Amino acid sequence: MSKFGKIALIGIILVASFLRLYRLDSVPPGVNRDEAAIGFTAHSLATTGRDEYGKILPLSFESFGDWKMPLYIYADIPFIHLFGESELAVRLPSALAGILGVAGLYVLALSLFGSEPLALLAAAVLALMPWHIHISRVESESNAAVFMTIVGSILFLSAIRKRSLRKLVFSSLLFASTYYTYHGNHIFTTLLLMGLFGIYGKDAAKISRWWIAVAIGTVVTAIILSATLLGADRTKISGISIFGDPTTVHNNIELPRLLYPNPNAPPVRLIYNRVTYGISTVYQNYLRSYGPEFLFIKGGGNSAHNIQGFGNLHPIEAPLLLLGITWLIVNRKKKSAQLILWWIAIGAVAAAITKDAPHSNRMFAVVPGFAVAVASGILWLLTETPKRWRAGLAIILIGSYLASMAMYLNQYYVHFAKTEAASWGYGYKKLTPVLFSPENIHKQVIMTHPETSPYIYILFYSGYSPRSYQTEARRYSTSSDGFTDVSGFGRFSFRAIDWTKDPSRKHTLLVTKPDEVPRALSPKIIATILLPDNTEQFVVVDTDK
Repeated sequence: MSKFGKIALIGIILVASFLRLYRLDSVPPGVNRDEAAIGFTAHSLATTGRDEYGKILPLSFESFGDWKMPLYIYADIPFIHLFGESELAVRLPSALAGILGVAGLYVLALSLFGSEPLALLAAAVLALMPWHIHISRVESESNAAVFMTIVGSILFLSAIRKRSLRKLVFSSLLFASTYYTYHGNHIFTTLLLMGLFGIYGKDAAKISRWWIAVAIGTVVTAIILSATLLGADRTKISGISIFGDPTTVHNNIELPRLLYPNPNAPPVRLIYNRVTYGISTVYQNYLRSYGPEFLFIKGGGNSAHNIQGFGNLHPIEAPLLLLGITWLIVNRKKKSAQLILWWIAIGAVAAAITKDAPHSNRMFAVVPGFAVAVASGILWLLTETPKRWRAGLAIILIGSYLASMAMYLNQYYVHFAKTEAASWGYGYKKLTPVLFSPENIHKQVIMTHPETSPYIYILFYSGYSPRSYQTEARRYSTSSDGFTDVSGFGRFSFRAIDWTKDPSRKHTLLVTKPDEVPRALSPKIIATILLPDNTEQFVVVDTDK
């Protein structure tokens, strides 16, 4: 590695660290629902050895009736121990994975292409990528899985180069670990491994007793698959699939059939059925996942994974990505190019089979491939440009990146931190001290909208005893799509407020949205929870006033 390369890499890592750690505890503004659940569960495991449902050290965690993979939760335990139940504690593992992922991508690109400039550019592109910055700043199992995938790939390439069984075993274990980290990697890692062995299979076969690594990885993977594909959390998979919405079949298959004189005629049934609908929907989802709107203009529809008004990649990267993919295709006879092309091609598969694709988190596994492709495009463009124009072109590229980053950081730290607070836990963080203040600590609390899981924010921000919650939790019946809402615990109840009866209760706090409180009860409002943009999120009515 050249002296310039060392200095450049250190600079890239420092920039990546700043972008992922600066104000990590306050932006995004409060935890989201999954972050709160993971933080409380890690705290519960550390203090009781059980999850919120009382299960001892499980491999798969039930949460809202949804299911979470175990690795990130267990990894978060020491951070919860150090920093308590806080935004920093639940996000720091992801931030560190993001920073190390930038360094790891340098090593991976260098291993694949043997080009220091390409490797440095790939690391720089990833360090500045809006997609990677934001996902690294929230609790993200997908981000942790990307880091492990990068390191697993590095070890795989090193193993076949040095014919090292030990490195192949470690590579196998890292790839297997991704199955314990994020549901989407059940698909992505499987397809990536198929590509690795398809491209490098003959090289891997030259490693003495290579089958030992395969066997170890298979056994470790089978253990978690027994809890996911064969266990209760197959609800997670079925709930987010393109058929997860119970109305899907009716709206897209049964209703179109009724337009024909004979809805049950074989030709009609041949056109409108679950198979044709599934193929068509997955195909459209897959194409949209690589479309300009998702990648460069607005991102996906989930506010937890996207910044309003900004795409997942910088606009300047649109032509650079196209150039890079073209360069990879031109060099498709090289195994390194084949691997990156395969990486990009399979990146959207896991997201495409879900009902709300394109989805930034479920497609996150593709980002290393995109970063390498964009870097390839930059290097190819500079290489093919006449020398007298290269300095000017470099200035244009750098200026475009700086302008785009300035707009992104302004959007992120100024606008997003204020205008999107309602989608995060900011309001709950301000509400919880009111509910646990000395004058209110013994009062009953009725809070509306249990479908938004207010209980988990209260548990997280209050530091509520996991042992107490495990015995006190009350839940509604499981819904048709497999999700379960909490109806209460201890002195808390989560349900609709009966404004004809509940205000007559003694020693009770009623918590709801401001526009849901009858005007006659306005004098009994003891607290109004404001968001950073001064909009009202919650009001607290004290029935004793």
